[in-house]
Amino acid sequence: MSTPSMAPATSVAPGLWHIAHAGAITSAGTSAWQSAASWVGQQKRFQKKIHPSVGPQAITTAPCPEITAGQTDLPRLARLLGAALADMVSSMTPQNTNPAEAAPSRIALALPERLSDRDGAELWLQALAELGRWAGPGASAALGAVPCHIARGGSTAGFAALQALGTCPRPVEHAPGAAALLMAVDSLLDTTTLQDAYGRGALLTDRHGDGCIASEAAAALWLQAAPDTRDATGRGLVLRPPALAAQATAHRRPQQDPEPGALQEVLRSALAHAGWQADNVGYTVSDFDGSTWRAMAKISARARVAPAWDPIDWEPATAIGQVGAATGPVHWALAAQRVRHDARAPNSILSWALDEGTAAAAVALERTLPTEAAAQRSPSAPSADTGPAAPTYSARFLQNKNQRLQGK
Repeated sequence: MSTPSMAPATSVAPGLWHIAHAGAITSAGTSAWQSAASWVGQQKRFQKKIHPSVGPQAITTAPCPEITAGQTDLPRLARLLGAALADMVSSMTPQNTNPAEAAPSRIALALPERLSDRDGAELWLQALAELGRWAGPGASAALGAVPCHIARGGSTAGFAALQALGTCPRPVEHAPGAAALLMAVDSLLDTTTLQDAYGRGALLTDRHGDGCIASEAAAALWLQAAPDTRDATGRGLVLRPPALAAQATAHRRPQQDPEPGALQEVLRSALAHAGWQADNVGYTVSDFDGSTWRAMAKISARARVAPAWDPIDWEPATAIGQVGAATGPVHWALAAQRVRHDARAPNSILSWALDEGTAAAAVALERTLPTEAAAQRSPSAPSADTGPAAPTYSARFLQNKNQRLQGK
């Protein structure tokens, strides 16, 4: 269970991954099936109080009490991850891909840097036991037979885990339909982590208005290798190859503006992997939470990539808090559900994250196009061609739309 090294932004995992099923646990609820539109009022879940073991000032946190109450350390993470897996399994039927009957060809798990390899192995075993408790022993039997590759880090760990799906030991050919399981879990609410963040002034308090809201979350994504961005529904989401980079200085440097080099690099690389220009991006989803250092890095990097770039920004951290190593996969699970259910679903999304340290990561996600057979079976189904034209569709959607218009 080696931890992958930080790869340059030009190093990518081969092929595309279609998000077939997803589950997640966040402080906004015990199910991934909540779009950003349903987060209004979810800040009532935030808890502001004094933790004597952490410090004298009140801090704001966003726990998942229905899942983690009474749990600490590895059992707390295992409970989160097991619940996210159960949430994913609940959307899978025997007619689709049931993990009790078919195991993925590979598994990758993103964990916080503070955990050792032994901790990661023990956490995976405990999470499988929790999955069995939630969904029955059959749901975990096949998964336990597949080696689990661990990627450790901060907010970019999930991106590294996605990249590792193409570089883990004994990689399986990226053939269409091949399945992989991508998972991530983290809790910033254990006492040691809170004490460290409090000492650095990284938590939101009355004295440190630029701190974050510490939270916890987990996600599980059942991925299928895809040759292109077509599927039967036109309501799926495909992950492009991710881009990761690191710079010499930390992003969070009190009293100093962050260097935007790493973020700029991964934004450019993620766009290049997708074959997009910046104005093809309709939406972004990131770990931005209103903190000054994240805002400065975001503004500087985006200005250098494309000065006139103005996508719609999703910022889950403002509603569910910061979730550390779970950041990327949690955001992708929520985005997949929005694409599946929103009346006007996004076509192109650029996801990015910044560690407090030196790492940055980004990945492009693209809504699938319905196959011709699906369009003929269901001519009234939502498609990229219905409704008024949006100003920023992906290049593939614009090309497809133009081709159909020319053919009429």
